[in-house]
Amino acid sequence: MEIDPGIATTIVANIKDVLRHEINLFDTHGTIIASTDASRIGTEHEAAQIAAATKRTVCVDAEHRYRGARDGINTPVIIDGEVVAVVGVTGRREDVESYGNVIRKMTEILLHENVERAARYNRRIAQANLVHQLVGRDRDLEIIRYLAAELAWDVDGTHRVAIGALDMGHLPLHEADASRYTWPLDRVEHALVTASADECCLILDDAEAARTLEQVRDRLAVCGIGVRFGVSRAAASPGLLPECHRQARRALDWLAFTDDRPIMRAEDLDMGLIVPAMDRTAALSFVDHVFAGLDDVRIRTHRRTFDAYTRFNGSITHAAEALYIHKNTLQNHLNAIAHDTGYNPRVLRDYCVLDMAFRLYDYLQSTAAATAPLHA
Repeated sequence: MEIDPGIATTIVANIKDVLRHEINLFDTHGTIIASTDASRIGTEHEAAQIAAATKRTVCVDAEHRYRGARDGINTPVIIDGEVVAVVGVTGRREDVESYGNVIRKMTEILLHENVERAARYNRRIAQANLVHQLVGRDRDLEIIRYLAAELAWDVDGTHRVAIGALDMGHLPLHEADASRYTWPLDRVEHALVTASADECCLILDDAEAARTLEQVRDRLAVCGIGVRFGVSRAAASPGLLPECHRQARRALDWLAFTDDRPIMRAEDLDMGLIVPAMDRTAALSFVDHVFAGLDDVRIRTHRRTFDAYTRFNGSITHAAEALYIHKNTLQNHLNAIAHDTGYNPRVLRDYCVLDMAFRLYDYLQSTAAATAPLHA
């Protein structure tokens, strides 16, 4: 087992904070790889070599001298029956001998923690690579098979793709990053997971998809982070996962635009199948055709009237009451829509055109963060 020098340095610093003695950490060949006395790093230590070879503590004092060693104790660190390091405390034998078990246990605990942390990190990287291979355009089947085997992921299972938009709320900027929520997404059962600063992507076992997403939402909520998911249809072949990824993206985009529910499934999309998939240039042309010459204020005024008229299935009385206006005023507003657009909301064919135009207008506005406003 190779111990990272950074981890070794952290271990000796942590132990010194407790014991207030100079601490050395050796590899299994007796070379000092970390020390609170930097001048000793890289030197050989005969007592540590013996401790590693015999799996017993070796003390150094006036009667027991070893090459490269100072007074103190050196005890082997054993994990799963194997010596992985030796840890030493410098000082008079009678002062430090009682620390033998303490430093060994502390080192074992710290190594275990770092081994587990490294394993989680490696698993996280492997999952991210596998997810990118499965949903991306450039796929390498050998890499997919290798990573799937490493992660014990069932290539032949039925899966769904979920994309989650993360809401950091009012977290400080230094906390609103991937490290803030990495731990809730570690070891999510029945899923492959990858995450960035504002989004996560999961490939879910179909049978456990709903439960897994609820589990992830609950875990993130503990960290003060909200999440909304777009979820694809089920796919029985890995070759279908790129399309599933597109479905999940479409569902998430539509969810952000239309609804406040936490999860939108591709099966539940209606207009969401059409509007996000429409060519943006064509959508802009359609909106400009219907609302030609109208500014945003006028369009939104008409939108308010149209929404009330729609919500109450064309009832003038109820729509007027909802808007706190007289029925005649509502009639005038409907007439204004017909005058400004050439489409009369009280004519079914025209109503359908207006309904699509308002939907597209709102959708284009909501997705136009990186583009110029639709109307000056």
